[in-house]
Amino acid sequence: MNLSPLAQRVMTGVVLLAAFLCALFYLSPLVWMVVVVLVLLLASEELGKLLGSDGFSRYGAPTSPHYRWLLPLVLTVVVISFYLLAGQHSVVAQKGLLVTCYALLTVLVLTVLPWWIVRFEKGRLQGGRLTRAGFAVLGSGLLFCGWLAMVQLQSVSPWLLLAVLVLMWLADSAAYFAGRAFGKRKLAPKTSPGKTWEGAMGALLAVTVYALAVAPFMLPKASALWALPAIAQWLIWLGMAWVLVVLSVLGDLFESLIKRMADRKDSGTLLPGHGGILDRIDSLLTTVPVAALMVSLLV
Repeated sequence: MNLSPLAQRVMTGVVLLAAFLCALFYLSPLVWMVVVVLVLLLASEELGKLLGSDGFSRYGAPTSPHYRWLLPLVLTVVVISFYLLAGQHSVVAQKGLLVTCYALLTVLVLTVLPWWIVRFEKGRLQGGRLTRAGFAVLGSGLLFCGWLAMVQLQSVSPWLLLAVLVLMWLADSAAYFAGRAFGKRKLAPKTSPGKTWEGAMGALLAVTVYALAVAPFMLPKASALWALPAIAQWLIWLGMAWVLVVLSVLGDLFESLIKRMADRKDSGTLLPGHGGILDRIDSLLTTVPVAALMVSLLV
């Protein structure tokens, strides 16, 4: 039976959501850790395939198929090394290591990534070996920190991780519908023609409502904010939610930038109607690590 693209997309989405919720709430922390690694290894293979494609030959860079196996190998080695290293230190030292990883990634995402996008929009970003290597390094860092954050937040509370992911999904959906209804001004026309400033404002509005709704349940757990006046706590809470929206957009634009330069529509074909795994988790990779950083600093 041949299904329409929309039917494929809906069916795949339902199956993915059901599988994710079962894994999130019923797997042990160790099994959850392994499952997340396996999913991210598939995403790293897709990223490597994009970076090694012949699309980069337009910028004077040769086809490099070794990226397809090199990135999963690097991710595997880094994950195993970190796991063994963390096990030799105290809980306090482990938390410091996590915060350092998240903080370094946040700085890179908020500086290097916008710089790449702006240069591409102006036609000044060349996809040579150095740029492609930079994509590989940042992409691998996002995958690694994404693994760390998914494992950490699930260990704190599956509901906490779900709350962060709902924020991301809500932002994506609100941006899509607001953009369709009101979108006129392109956010990054060369990188992602479908994104508009109106869509981004719709995402901010939706996430603001969501953040205000969940604040009574989350703020009492933020011990680092208890000494502040209530209005300051709420403003900081909203500010963090808005930062996550910006990071979600940047993550989506980063993958769109790579696909544009690689001359590919999707990162893969593993998920019918959705493309590849990387297409589904691009904004998650920039959002969840920073959410984990916030949790580490506040709780």
